[in-house]
Formats: sequence, structure tokens, C-alpha cells
Amino acid sequence: MGAILLMAGIAIVLYPYFKGHQELDQQAELVASFEQLGNTERLEELSSSLQPGDDPDVLEKLQGARGVLRIPRIDLEIVIFEGSSLETLSAGIGMIEPGKEIGAHNVGLAGHRALTYGKQFNRVGELESGDVIEVKTQEKQLTFIVKDSFVVPKTRVDVLNDNGEPMLTLVTCTPAGKKNPPDRLIITAELQLESP
Repeated sequence: MGAILLMAGIAIVLYPYFKGHQELDQQAELVASFEQLGNTERLEELSSSLQPGDDPDVLEKLQGARGVLRIPRIDLEIVIFEGSSLETLSAGIGMIEPGKEIGAHNVGLAGHRALTYGKQFNRVGELESGDVIEVKTQEKQLTFIVKDSFVVPKTRVDVLNDNGEPMLTLVTCTPAGKKNPPDRLIITAELQLESP
């Protein structure tokens, strides 16, 4: 009985570690596929030209993909999807208002911040003014510079309002790991460079 309890304890302790690595591997696969496929509007065309050994599920997993977010300081590389539903946020980070254009509007990006499941934005609290955030879409490469970091009540949605400047606004729950947290950590970044 003691051996069974010991094994169960080890499994419980190691589960988050293996789950985290599995999520990182899945995200790396999605990022690579997004960059390889180019334009997701061509998904139907691409699905008919899959090579043996290609994963047909990858095309389905990329439905709604808008780009790739990279934050070198916290070693984050993740796919941006349209919307912010639970399903979307389990696949990557979500574009809160999909009608907005990255590089033209204040685009809100939502991501989980938890102790086990959904660690996309766990380290965004480490970002400081001047840190670089990169976004690659099918059309362009954009570089943003972090300007501010602050906490607001979850009811404050005015942080997503357009102010005439192209921006990114990263949004995540705070404190991490609390069930139904009342506040949101906000990171704002201004566009510095755009290239095709």
C-alpha cells in the first residue's frame, strides 16, 4: 500500500511538469506550422496537398490563427487566435476583438496565467518598460515596445479602447492561480517597427 501511495504522490508531483512540456511541444508545432503554411486562408487548398506523414489535424488546429507572438525576455512564442473563448485560450492566446488589425489598432490579447493549466502569460508580470514584443502575421512583422504595466479591476475594459496609436494590450488574470480573480494585469506596448 505504501508503494502505491508513493507512486501516486510522484505522479501528482510530476504531472504539471509533463503537462507543461506537452503544452510547449504543441505550441512549438503550431508556431512552426503557421509559419510554414503562410496564409491560413489557403487551408482548404493546403489540406488537399498534404504529404504522407503530415498531420491533417494541424490545419484544423490553425483555424482562426492570426499570427505568432514572441516575447524574447520571457522566452514566450505562441500562436494568436481569433476570440477569447475557453477553447481558444486552451490552444494559444486570444485576440479579444478579432475585427481589429494588428499594427493599426489597440489590439487586446488575452492569455491564461495559472499554476498548472494554461501558462501562456504566467511570466508577463516580469516585463518592464522597453522590453520587446514581436508579432508575425502572414502579411508583416511588427515590433512593439512595452510602455506600461498595471492592474485594473476585471470590469475595466476601457484599456482596450483605440487611442489613435497602434498598440498591443496584453490582458491576464491576477493574481495567478486564484479562482475567479477580480483583477487583470495589463501590459501595454506601442508599435515601433513594421516590415513586410
